Amino acid sequence: MTSPPRAVPLTLGDHYVLSLARAAAADSRMHMAVAAHLPGGPPAPPDLHERIAATAGRAPVLRYRLTGAGRHAAWAPDPGFDPARHVTHHHLRPGQDVAQAALDLIADRPLPRDRPLWDLLVLHGHTPGEHVLVHRVHHAFQDALGLLSGIRALTGDERLPHPAPEPPARDAPAIRGTLADLARLAAPLPRWHPSKPPGGQGPRLLAVPLDAGALRAVVQRTGATVTQVMLALLAGALRSWRPQVWRSRPGITVNLPVSVRGPRNHAALGNHVGVFPVTLPCGEPAPYARLRAIADQTTLALISRQRRRIRALYRLPAAVSRTAFGAAMPLVARGAPCRLDVGTIRITGEFPAARELFLCPPLAPGVSAMITLLYGRGAASVCGVFDASVDGPHEVLALVTHALTELHADVGKGHR
Repeated sequence: MTSPPRAVPLTLGDHYVLSLARAAAADSRMHMAVAAHLPGGPPAPPDLHERIAATAGRAPVLRYRLTGAGRHAAWAPDPGFDPARHVTHHHLRPGQDVAQAALDLIADRPLPRDRPLWDLLVLHGHTPGEHVLVHRVHHAFQDALGLLSGIRALTGDERLPHPAPEPPARDAPAIRGTLADLARLAAPLPRWHPSKPPGGQGPRLLAVPLDAGALRAVVQRTGATVTQVMLALLAGALRSWRPQVWRSRPGITVNLPVSVRGPRNHAALGNHVGVFPVTLPCGEPAPYARLRAIADQTTLALISRQRRRIRALYRLPAAVSRTAFGAAMPLVARGAPCRLDVGTIRITGEFPAARELFLCPPLAPGVSAMITLLYGRGAASVCGVFDASVDGPHEVLALVTHALTELHADVGKGHR
């Protein structure tokens, strides 16, 4: 006889994200979503409800909701799981900016805590013969790998294991190392963006396509990873955007999220991501030299060491992690948003019929922008969510594409 699924205690990452959500201007700032432009009209609600019900049988994570409070909070199966509560249809104006519409809808529609923290938004009406499917999750409920696993289950036939708790442990060196990382990220930063006066506008979401062929060529010719290339491109874009800032500053330290779990052992529940500070060499004029400076900071050995450290932290008791976060939150959220987060997400078979993809990244307190490279299947795009205080965010994304052209040309000269 099969035993019923057990409740799963929150991870350190879950507690951290929920702490960030409480400190944010709105809980939706810690939501994330991936969206696909799909051909044809929108699917009927009953069809989506039936698909979700079938998927939840082979991907049990979709039924887990947040229960309890404080250090006793846990993920547990929802006894009243109802697929209809996870789908909403939205008619857009012809020609409406779909990415911004998705972000605004996410902000306007909270994720109720009495059900699993995810949903599907179906957008249509913006252009004939197309609809957009947006899969949104709370970042405590799933990280990027979990989000993609959930999408593959919903749009295909992927099976996911039942989530299981990890044994607690203590690791003082890991705590000291992480505190040093947080101190590095909390250090004063250069004003990397021009600022708008305070106003009532919410965050902006922008997405621009990248030359996937040029990106692939740079990776192949240099041996760099896609993430390293993305960091180098952003360093070049920031240098071009505000060159005066970098005359006296060599660069800016950003947070690169690092997953402690690979896609093969990820049950798609919870946040399993830690911080990894990287300094973007914005003061370096040569594109290839910027890439080498990034590569030196993000070697496989350094990333592996960071993963081991974060993995040890994730085994800390909830009482310890919650106390630490309570002390850190005032430092994280103080002052005007200025920090910068950067990420890369590889999409392969999640939306095989998609014409175009975009990401709605989370925007944590104290962070003025989260910029993410979305790539796979011969396509690539840069997506950025920007705080309302950032003036001209479209300019920095356009300069990322220019930085790729420059780096591709520099590598083509024979730099290795």
